[in-house]
Amino acid sequence: MGEEVQDTSEEVKVTGRRDLIGKGALAAAVAAVAGVAMAKPAGAANGMNMVIGVSNSGTLTTQLKGGSTFEVLDGGSSSEAAIAAFQSVSNRAGVYGGASGTVGGVGVWGANGSSQGFGVKGTNGGPGGAGVYGEHSGTSAGIGVVGISAAGSGVVGRGTVADIQADGQGFIWISKAGVAAVPAGGARGAIARDAAGNLWYCHTNGKWTKLAGPFTAGVFHAIDPVRVYDSRAAAPSPGALARTQNRVISVKDGRNAAGTVTAADVVPAGATAVTFNVTVTATTGPNFLSVTPGDAASFTASTLNWPGGFDLANGSTVKLDTNRQIKVFMGDQSGGSHIIVDITGYYL
Repeated sequence: MGEEVQDTSEEVKVTGRRDLIGKGALAAAVAAVAGVAMAKPAGAANGMNMVIGVSNSGTLTTQLKGGSTFEVLDGGSSSEAAIAAFQSVSNRAGVYGGASGTVGGVGVWGANGSSQGFGVKGTNGGPGGAGVYGEHSGTSAGIGVVGISAAGSGVVGRGTVADIQADGQGFIWISKAGVAAVPAGGARGAIARDAAGNLWYCHTNGKWTKLAGPFTAGVFHAIDPVRVYDSRAAAPSPGALARTQNRVISVKDGRNAAGTVTAADVVPAGATAVTFNVTVTATTGPNFLSVTPGDAASFTASTLNWPGGFDLANGSTVKLDTNRQIKVFMGDQSGGSHIIVDITGYYL
């Protein structure tokens, strides 16, 4: 057998050089990755790691995947001094997003699918500024910030002055603890809630009006007068009232002369009070009556007084019970009377 002859042809030499070049390229790639891992600014080609704030080559989008930590720098240096200098400058943003399209788009979008955590959280430790700031600067209608939650609060505000404050054309000032029973100060347009749950509106700088609350009647709704009860009709509770008697009357439905319901729920469910006219007719002697809420056990004031033999009417306002009822108490004088009740409006 002959001896092996070492091949020193040009083809083998070329192959060897290719291997050498390949190994050199691999070493360079490792060095580049190591440089990125050390947070040194470097451009990124498609599919490579990227440092934000540095020009990145490639025509495709370089993506930031979850699970990595990165910092947004102002320039090409990643030194601790540069980071500190960047953070100390006023009017800088931790995250800034802009949608340049003409229709739709989102400047910053944050999504969190776990049971805890935040989709977007912004913190500002300086004397001014905002944790999260949203601005819509387009000429058409739009929204600066939108919060959506499938099982919770869309937007939660936590502040030491107010949870949510609108300082543009309108004002909202509703804090958790509530303001004073009559708010002090305040700019025109502000809305505030006090500790008792009353809602207030500032109509003039420093001057407030109570809008609603646990012990307010609500908004008045005037209606065309409608008859809801006539004791002369066959229904629902016929017959005149004698002295010292009382009768519970429903005011929710309008009725005709026979007592048949012709307009259901003219006073809707949830109404807290009504304005009314009460008439006495066919009186048998002098007396008085008192109109009270339907669940009242007694009365302390009269609504209408009359001498014997007169037909007389009077208008007033009375609170309703939860079943939209009132109660009429006849006084302790000698006369009795038929009763007619007409409703002119309600509070809701």
